Amino acid sequence: MLIRVTWSNGTQSELDVSVPEGATPLRTSFQAPAPPTALHRQEDGSWACWHKGPEILRGYCQPQWMLGRSLCGPDWSEALQDTGIARCLRMVDELGHPYFTEEAWTRDRELRILHARKFHFHGHSTEQEAIDCYQDFLRDFGERELV
Repeated sequence: MLIRVTWSNGTQSELDVSVPEGATPLRTSFQAPAPPTALHRQEDGSWACWHKGPEILRGYCQPQWMLGRSLCGPDWSEALQDTGIARCLRMVDELGHPYFTEEAWTRDRELRILHARKFHFHGHSTEQEAIDCYQDFLRDFGERELV
């Protein structure tokens, strides 16, 4: 049996699927991709939980590409001088509200300094350890999990 799939970009794929003798297809199921999550399987097989938004990463687990970068981030005046960060500081949501305020930026930076010892680049051996680490971050920063 030939199955033809048309993708959102207009391309098509064809799959030749064998039908068991005496069977007829009843239904098909195309699973939508899983929604984005903070849980990541790393190249070494370990687990980490972090969320990357327009700002600095959220979570104590840090990916290897963050090695050598400041985990606490610049203060507000330094952030305004950095072209890339300043562009993010000017971002607004669909209602025109800024994503960042000086007060929120400063609060986040102070919490990062306070909890600096908890940030790490090693992964966790289990998914649950990574999830627990992320939940610890959310509690410490007074945040809710992104939905």
